[in-house]
Order: sequence, then structure tokens, then C-alpha cells
Amino acid sequence: MRLFIPNEYHKTIHDIDLLKLYDLGKRLILTDLDNTLVGYDIFLPTAEIIEFKKNAEKIGFKLIIISNNRENRVKKFADELGVKYVHKARKPLKRNYRKISSEYKNNEVVMIGDQILTDIIGGNRMNFYTILVDVVNYNNEKFGTKINRFIERKILRKYKIKGEK
Repeated sequence: MRLFIPNEYHKTIHDIDLLKLYDLGKRLILTDLDNTLVGYDIFLPTAEIIEFKKNAEKIGFKLIIISNNRENRVKKFADELGVKYVHKARKPLKRNYRKISSEYKNNEVVMIGDQILTDIIGGNRMNFYTILVDVVNYNNEKFGTKINRFIERKILRKYKIKGEK
């Protein structure tokens, strides 16, 4: 089912070809925070994430963090990175996706995340270009996320979704 299938799958966000996305007409990157950009236990942007943001903006992208996590977690990280954010986004529901992408056409938006059941389904429901990345760090994941991971492994096997090596 198309709802579960990302347009691309990569090991990390650093493997994404931003120039290709820009050439495809993409202009806004929405990205999950936890286990997409950094692990749960990293509270500030790393040098690699700062470089990713700089490269994306240099190409012409706007970057926004969209997370189901609490505001204090997301705000601190986003403020340090210098980007807008949405916390408690309730992904995969459409409401906050619509709100933060309202200045763009849906075909101009990229959603990057590590979870099929939140990030990819949410992005696909909005007709965004979706990119699944591998989990940064499985340690410290919450119980609900662990349940999602169990379901996602079945989806990954069924649809033979594989990242680039």
C-alpha cells in the first residue's frame, strides 16, 4: 500500500541528495527530530546537523522540525539550530502538516523521518515527498515507539524497503 512506502530510503539524512530534491522542485524540508536528526539523548544540534542545515539553506531550502515530542525538547534543539518547529505535532494527523506547509504546494514539500507509522504515513497522506532514514539510536526509545518499530519491521519486510548502502 502506497501509504507505507517512502519515495526514498537512506541510512542517514547525510546520504540524501539535496540538489536532486531541489531540481525536482522541492523547497521545504520537514524533518522529525528524535532518531532522525539525533538520538533521544542528544539535546543540541551536532556539527553534522548544523552542516546539513547550512547546506540545505545554501541550496534554497527552508527547514522546519516537526516532532511529536514535548516543547522543551524540541524548542531547545530548534532554537539552537535556528529553525522553526512544531512540537506535539500528532503525526500522522494532517492538521500540523497543513499549518506549517501552508506557504508551499504539497509537491514542494519533503518529509524526512525514521518512523513509517508517523513520519512516512503522515507525509504520504499529505502527498509530500517522503524519505525514510534509519534510526540513529535504538537506545532510550519509549514503549510506544518500540511497538511501532515491531510493526514497521513487518512493513519493511513485506514491501522490501531497503536503504542505500
